[in-house]
Amino acid sequence: MSIKLALLMVLASVAGFFILRGDSTTDGRRHWVEFDNAFGLVQSADVRVSGAKAGRIGRIRLDMKTKKALVEIVITEPGYTSLRRDAFCETRPQSPIGEYFVDCRPGTDRVELAEGSRIPVRQTASTIPPDLISNIFRRPYRERLRLIINEFGAGLAGRGDDLNEAIRRGVPALRQTSNLLRTVADQNRVIRDLVTDADKLLGRLADNKQGVSRFIVEARDTAQTSATRRREIARNFNRFPRFLRELRPTMVALGQVADNQTPVLRDLSASSGELKRLFDDTAEFSNVARPAVRELGKAALVGREAVRASRPQVAELRRFAKGTPDLAGNLRRVLEDFDDRDRAVEADPRSPGGKGFTGIEAILRYLFVQSQATNAFDQNGHLLRVNTFTDKCGPYGDEKRARDPEYRDCLSWLGPNQPGVNTPDPTADGAPAGSGPEGSGQGQPGSGGSGPSRRRRGADAPSGAGERAQDPATPQDKALIDDLLGNLPGGDAPREVPAPENLLDFLLGP
Repeated sequence: MSIKLALLMVLASVAGFFILRGDSTTDGRRHWVEFDNAFGLVQSADVRVSGAKAGRIGRIRLDMKTKKALVEIVITEPGYTSLRRDAFCETRPQSPIGEYFVDCRPGTDRVELAEGSRIPVRQTASTIPPDLISNIFRRPYRERLRLIINEFGAGLAGRGDDLNEAIRRGVPALRQTSNLLRTVADQNRVIRDLVTDADKLLGRLADNKQGVSRFIVEARDTAQTSATRRREIARNFNRFPRFLRELRPTMVALGQVADNQTPVLRDLSASSGELKRLFDDTAEFSNVARPAVRELGKAALVGREAVRASRPQVAELRRFAKGTPDLAGNLRRVLEDFDDRDRAVEADPRSPGGKGFTGIEAILRYLFVQSQATNAFDQNGHLLRVNTFTDKCGPYGDEKRARDPEYRDCLSWLGPNQPGVNTPDPTADGAPAGSGPEGSGQGQPGSGGSGPSRRRRGADAPSGAGERAQDPATPQDKALIDDLLGNLPGGDAPREVPAPENLLDFLLGP
């Protein structure tokens, strides 16, 4: 029984040893921190990360090669185990009685320290305890300090760099001053520009003393006014968070719009040179167009009254259009076709693209040209242009003069057949239907032609009412007509005029 009890005690001791060993070596994340000295540090003392307790101090030993103290820190709290390559650790006093702890800043480097890695001495600092500073004023320590100072010359000969390094690392104020000077040195360009710009700014402020004084007075008045409205201002600030919450969806939508506009802005950036050229070229045009735009603005004042006066007519047209959808549709097609440039009758270099004018453009152009050709209106007065013909073609205007050889140069016939001149007039009452320039008797009064020889105005009209017989052509007229038609292109003799009933077939036929 005693043997079994002894074995159980041995096994319990071994298990306790391994448990304690595992707790001291495997619990938490471990790193080695290199200090100049480990004064005040003890095992199981606190380790803090960014001011929060995150672990404890493990083993403490001396590096025989560098003569530096190596302190093992064990980080056990989740969320504090990630120390970076630029981590910085420092010993700090926890209380006036001499307890110390290690305070570390995790750093911001992208590389994380591996398990068991070392934080070098250049990234650590040791705080000088206040009690050691006060101890130098005691008699034994004062004598020791005097001996140290007296022996500095011999002990530090040729080791000025080491002394400077020891002073920098030993005095936190000097260390922080060095960091400040290093930061200032890194920002020397910014400081130089600040001094230069400040000098220019002060010079301009000195040149504008009245403006500065006026700004100060206005600022004072604004402050006084704001003080009287402090309740309203406070209410605005109270509503500002709600405004920001309601503004957030709008800003999200604006962000989406900006994302969608990115391709457009890229294209616009690529075309910026052409746009600049366009703006430069149109600058002179804009300057010249200003008087026209001003006059257009003046005309808009009158046009506004005209538009207002036309509202009843527009409303009436709207009511009319509702009941005539087929007519409106057909009218739309006709107007669209009338405004189609592909329907231009002939090419004209003055038209856009040289393809010719549309129907609407042709009408508007005709009205414009006629108004400019017959009217002259300027600041001096209004003049109506009148053209007077004084040659022999002035009295030319009837059938007899058209047949007279004297007015041969005044003729402007279009085509070989001139109704009422060399062919019968189909609109005249009682005109022969088939009478031609050859003087054939077909359709003449008294002839046996098959075509109708008379045309009535109404069913009850007498047989001779409104009738006029067409005079047959004389041999002299035939000779004159043949002579005139011989000079016309593509026509040796006039065609026969069909009966009035077939007039549309004649006009619309080939």
